[in-house]
Amino acid sequence: MPDIYTNEWYDAVREAMNASAATLNGVPTGSFVVAVEIVGDGLSPYVEQGSTRHFLVKIDAGRCEWYREIASSEDERRAAGRGVDYRFTGSATAFDEIACGVLDPIDAALRGTVRVRGDMRFLMRHAEHVNALLGAYSREVDTTWPSGMPPYGVPSAAAAASDVVGTDAMMRRDGESIGA
Repeated sequence: MPDIYTNEWYDAVREAMNASAATLNGVPTGSFVVAVEIVGDGLSPYVEQGSTRHFLVKIDAGRCEWYREIASSEDERRAAGRGVDYRFTGSATAFDEIACGVLDPIDAALRGTVRVRGDMRFLMRHAEHVNALLGAYSREVDTTWPSGMPPYGVPSAAAAASDVVGTDAMMRRDGESIGA
C-alpha cells in the first residue's frame, strides 16, 4: 500500500482511474488537464497550514496519462504544456477525507467544500466517466496514512461508519488500533 501523496500513490491512483475508465463506453475524446490545489488548513498533517500543494492530472481519450505534483501554480503551464481546463481547490482535510472515502467528492463540489472551475457542462455530459475517475481516487487505492488518517479530531458519524469496525477495540480499515 502506498503512502498518501507519494509518487507511488499517484501511480496507483492513475492505474485505478484507467482500470475504471476501461470499463466505460463513450468516454470523452481529446485531452484535458486538471489542476488540483490542496490548501493547508492546520488540521491535515499532510499539508502545512498556510501552504498549498499543487497537482496536475492529464486525461487523454478517457485515460489518465499522468498525475503528478508540481512545485507551484506558476509551473502549471510549463508542466502541462498548455493551460489547464479545470481547477479543483479545497482544504487539505477535504481532499484527505475524499481520498479515504469519508467525504463524497460530488457532495464536496456541490456544497463548495471543493471549488471547481471549468466547463461544468462537459463534466455533466460525461458524469459516468467523471464518477469513475473520482471513485478511483476515493475508493480504489489502498492507502497508508503515516501521520494519521482522517477524520481529524472528533470522528463524524459518517467516518465512524466507514472507518471503524468492531466494538471492543476500535480499528481503522488498515488494521491500526485507534483506541478501546
